[in-house]
Amino acid sequence: MMGQLSWWMALLARFRRLPVLPALIAAGLVLGGCSARWRLPTSLYVTVGVSNDQTIDSELVADVETKLSQLKKGFKQLYPHTNFQISLYPEAEIVEAIRLRTSRGLGPDLVLVNGDTAMQLLQEGLTDPFPATTDQLNSLDPGDLRRVRLSGSSLVGMPLLLQTQLSCFNRQALPSVPATVDELLALAADGIPVGLPATVDNLFWSAGSLGALAGINEAAANREPSADGQAGISRWLRWLQNASYQQRVIFYASQPQAEADLINGQLDWIPCRSTVLPRLHRKMGARLGVAALPNGNNSIASPINRLRVIALGKNSSQTGREWALAFSRFSLNPLTQRTVTVGSAVYLPVNRFVRVPVASSSVLAAMQAASQQGRMANTLIYSVHHQDRRVVRMQNLINELVFGEVSPEHATSQTIRILREGR
Repeated sequence: MMGQLSWWMALLARFRRLPVLPALIAAGLVLGGCSARWRLPTSLYVTVGVSNDQTIDSELVADVETKLSQLKKGFKQLYPHTNFQISLYPEAEIVEAIRLRTSRGLGPDLVLVNGDTAMQLLQEGLTDPFPATTDQLNSLDPGDLRRVRLSGSSLVGMPLLLQTQLSCFNRQALPSVPATVDELLALAADGIPVGLPATVDNLFWSAGSLGALAGINEAAANREPSADGQAGISRWLRWLQNASYQQRVIFYASQPQAEADLINGQLDWIPCRSTVLPRLHRKMGARLGVAALPNGNNSIASPINRLRVIALGKNSSQTGREWALAFSRFSLNPLTQRTVTVGSAVYLPVNRFVRVPVASSSVLAAMQAASQQGRMANTLIYSVHHQDRRVVRMQNLINELVFGEVSPEHATSQTIRILREGR
């Protein structure tokens, strides 16, 4: 519904871009003797992707508007005649939506999506490569840049912000958060209800904690994992199955359902995305605790932290493209990045010269720790994108594992085979 409404608004507004209209307005200005300082308003059409497991309702629309408000307000101070027209789509549907709108000449000026989606949009010819400047490239972490390069020097988009994966917990039930995965299961054994979303991207953090990353990366590169690598994969899968046997560990098919049960007190610990923190805080207040995800005894958790990327739409006018690039430059500015980070406590900056004030906020400290943990998964993220068929096959295997249909030993050999088969 939201997408359709935005489409009709965009259709009406696009009539302003027809060549005859600027000519008539310009003639009127000359005849009327208006000041040369008067400027026509410029609308930037922005399509925003939201998580597939989120429902686009009034609450989500308000959250997105709040998260973007600081960027919009700051930019309008420099370009006061700019208006923003924003439409929301689930990431799984956004490629098809932009394909349809682009075919009708109504494609957006800017697209704000996760890095994988930006990659797909450029591969399908629905966006243009991002013409990053040398200064912009130097301000970004090389690992983040690698995640948004299609080939050679082409960027699928400009990294904007980083959203992290964390632990969310009930402070009333847990005065201190579990530091390791063994402590997490020990809490469950003591009667503390723990929720684990069973989707691969939300569950993969535990692979690093159990020392499975080396073997997974070897297999994803089509190499036979070493004995230690295979042992790490087996240890991870065995931990998942052991967790499924715990009475107080509940696997969820839906991340939002786990969040709802944390809010209503049926769960006391879940992994969560930083983007849901405002909603959880509204519902839970002081009960909400936030921390980095549990590590292992000798290894670090591997959350899949998501880059939010600005990509350039195909249908921009010359003015629209200029304003889109200006907005991208403004958004990467160190002061802007710090302001958004501190003001939202939802995103981290991607500009590597911005220092996050972790001493003043336990949430920012947890997010910064999650950012460091997430670098462990960068190699796999680069080689296995969310459209990769291996993700679907691994999801099916994880489902069988947690329901006890396959053993950890069988799942280990299957994981290696799936990853080695490639895209």
